[in-house]
Amino acid sequence: MSQVALGLGAIKTRRSVFALVVDMVAATQIVKCAAGLHIGVRNFDSAEKLVAQAAIERPFLVILDFEKREAEAFRVLNELHKNADLKNTPAVGFVTQANVMVKPEAEKAGCFRVYMKTEFGRELPDLIARYAV
Repeated sequence: MSQVALGLGAIKTRRSVFALVVDMVAATQIVKCAAGLHIGVRNFDSAEKLVAQAAIERPFLVILDFEKREAEAFRVLNELHKNADLKNTPAVGFVTQANVMVKPEAEKAGCFRVYMKTEFGRELPDLIARYAV
């Protein structure tokens, strides 16, 4: 069994997780989970900045906040899929129950999976580890 599966060590990757997350609790969770695996995180305040930097750094995962950055998150998905070098970059997101109608739209737009916010927090360590390897 790998160290990742056991949660015993660092994951060997030079690439980072990119996030478009406004929610400070979620952003903090992402940073803490990634740091525990010795993985860097870059949080962006706009779709344009995230996509421009993604073209340079090639993140292994993009996390999108569909609750507070819905329009920007859809812009990221659109731009990732238009770029031949980035179209296979996995993107996942989260949303609260109040905005659950966004979930099927986001998945149709290319988001691999949209989690309910509480589920996202529980799944985050495994999610980062799964895409990092």
